[in-house]
Amino acid sequence: MLDNRVPKFSVICLAALLGACSMMPAYQRPVAPVATDWPALNGAAVSISATPAADIEWQSFFSDGKLRQLIAVALRNNRDLRVAVLNIEQARAQFQIRRADQYPTVNLAATGARQPGGRAANGDSTIASSYTAGLTLTAYELDFFGRVA
Repeated sequence: MLDNRVPKFSVICLAALLGACSMMPAYQRPVAPVATDWPALNGAAVSISATPAADIEWQSFFSDGKLRQLIAVALRNNRDLRVAVLNIEQARAQFQIRRADQYPTVNLAATGARQPGGRAANGDSTIASSYTAGLTLTAYELDFFGRVA
């Protein structure tokens, strides 16, 4: 019985070993067909800086004062941009509320009531008192595998 298992196991191991092999050559990125320098404006080529365009402030990118002023007014009065920023703030707030559902909620409540009762046998009036207290914990699921998150 052991002899039947050994060939099957070795065949499975050999198949797994061959499946992990790759005969594909290493990828080499082709050279981009774009020049490394900007075309010459005044006879001298402008070199591309190492600073990414996203890190350059727009005020330093545009040199014309009137253009800077126009862009500043457009950004200040751009209602679509304001709405987009407010939508992002709203989504962040809702996300924070949803993240609160990941934790259990504990509530504590205590109430008391007193009301006049009937007459006792000796003629004195009685007072009926009722006190209740409670601690509640909402249903909570331990999230071991991130289903709730």
